[in-house]
Amino acid sequence: MKKVLKFFLSAFAVILIISFSLINCFAKGALVLDDGVSVGYNDTVTYTLYLADCEKPVVDMVAYLFYDSEYLELDKDSVDFHDLIGVNRNLDIDGYIPFNFSTISSPVDFSERKPVITVDFKVIKEGESSIQYFIGDLDCGKVEDTASVREFTLSCDYVVHSANGDNTVGNATPVILDNQDKMNEYQGSFINYADGKGNQDKSGENHIAVTGVPEEVVDVTKDSNNNTPIIITVAVIVIVLVVVILTILRKAFNSDDDTEEDDNEEES
Repeated sequence: MKKVLKFFLSAFAVILIISFSLINCFAKGALVLDDGVSVGYNDTVTYTLYLADCEKPVVDMVAYLFYDSEYLELDKDSVDFHDLIGVNRNLDIDGYIPFNFSTISSPVDFSERKPVITVDFKVIKEGESSIQYFIGDLDCGKVEDTASVREFTLSCDYVVHSANGDNTVGNATPVILDNQDKMNEYQGSFINYADGKGNQDKSGENHIAVTGVPEEVVDVTKDSNNNTPIIITVAVIVIVLVVVILTILRKAFNSDDDTEEDDNEEES
């Protein structure tokens, strides 16, 4: 009887161990991105940023793709810029991918929806995160007559790869960068909008300009609340007046001393 009891206890212990192991495996939750995109732990998500509705072919672009490296691991080999030729990029910076291209002979037609960049990320931590973008410059037209793109539509696709297959959330609104310091640093001539659309859509509730203010172009002398120029001017005037007064007094004292010496000589 004791042998039978030991056998059942041992079997029960093994079952408990296996059960806890399975629970721990399935306890690994998911990472929730924007638009309700849920990616399981150790699964992969493919993110593609698209551009469309540009009035003229694009000849120049400066852009940034941001991700949280605490939650997402970048697959450097997966990065694809599709029709963009001669792209300069840096894939070794933690948390974002800066990239730019400028072309004379091969402008890119984005009148129809085309991908700009595609990236694969592996989920390394559950929770909530976001993949964001920011465009500093986006110019179109001919080389001798370029201008910042005013008509455009930015969108994105998420493709979740898991053991159960692929799940796609397509044609979503990409999330614009929400870090003001970084926007100040990367702002160029292009104006980003929260809804990813340009001047062709002025009626949307979310059609709000999202811009930075580069510190190097801020002219503090134009600030009506800035009294620095006035203070400096007054200080200079005061200093000049003091110098003039001291010079006059010094000459006056020297003149009195000379007069006293002459009087003393006459008395003697």
